[in-house]
Amino acid sequence: MHPIRRALTGLAFAVAAFAVTAQDIPLTEAQIRSLGVTTARPESQPQREVLGLAAEVMVPNNQLHVVSTPLPGLVESVLVAVNETVKRGQVLARMQSSALAEAQRGYLQALTQMQLARANLDRDQKLSAEGLIAESRLLSTKASHVEASALLAERRHALKLSGMSDKAVASLQGGTTITSAVTILAPVDAVVIEQVAQAGQRLEAYTPLYKLAQLDPLWLEIQVPLARSAGVREGAPVRVPAVEAEGRIISVGKAVTPESQTIMLRALISKNAARLRPGQYVEASVGTTATQGTQWRVPNGALARVKDKVYVLAKSGTGFRAVPVTLVDESAKSAVVSGDLGSDPVIAVEGVAALKSRLLDRSK
Repeated sequence: MHPIRRALTGLAFAVAAFAVTAQDIPLTEAQIRSLGVTTARPESQPQREVLGLAAEVMVPNNQLHVVSTPLPGLVESVLVAVNETVKRGQVLARMQSSALAEAQRGYLQALTQMQLARANLDRDQKLSAEGLIAESRLLSTKASHVEASALLAERRHALKLSGMSDKAVASLQGGTTITSAVTILAPVDAVVIEQVAQAGQRLEAYTPLYKLAQLDPLWLEIQVPLARSAGVREGAPVRVPAVEAEGRIISVGKAVTPESQTIMLRALISKNAARLRPGQYVEASVGTTATQGTQWRVPNGALARVKDKVYVLAKSGTGFRAVPVTLVDESAKSAVVSGDLGSDPVIAVEGVAALKSRLLDRSK
């Protein structure tokens, strides 16, 4: 066997053995030169970005609001349209509902019963204090008063659910005429993103009328390939360069999408969120941090893969040592890896193609 080929074969087996035993690969400078191995210092990158990731703009769940009909009835008028900004308490629509008139009548009946029960209780308490009635009668009167109070509270709550304010209920109690007009109000300051119903429609109770959204801040749902996800952590910075929007990762997906082999990241965009639109697709950049040691940019040819592991050949005092690294990102010519290469590493960058082939053969 040719001396160089013999040396190359020996080196390949030595590195393959290291993948299992984690030992240094002893080589002399003459052997390294004869193998045509060249070395270089990798570029340190304590933190970097994964660029060009596909992302979709979403409205956070707690900022979405559905405005529904509180009672069955006829939509008389709709007063706002999609894309309009509304304020809390602003009138969105008006309805006519016979169910509201019935609920008001029921409340007034319960109020009358409550007033009568209160008067009976006051009377019987006085008679009981004078010893003129049995205690059982007073207990019965108290029970009737409790029942009347509960019924009045139930009917009042029904009016509140129908959209009547405390002021409107007080006015009804003061003798205001019963009405069938229902006013639908905005629950928060928001933007109308969908109008579901139209004027003239007859709707059942709790049928959606509008969908409202608060558009600042916004979510960004980012799909990152599994091979590029190492070093992505909650709290990592996120940018949308096209509109100069910025935010932070708030969750990292625990499952991988089988079809695309991607992980979903969710970011909260708090800076320049107004420049984004829900449903919009954008390109995002995500900052990464080293998972073990520092991050380094190395040529793709410097990577040695054995099964599902990746190694970099780092120069040592006696030759080389294969250092396991985590692949953070990979482009056409170079890759970013995270690993403990030392404070001022020198790695093999050329002449290791045959060496990597031997490593793959060894790992089968």
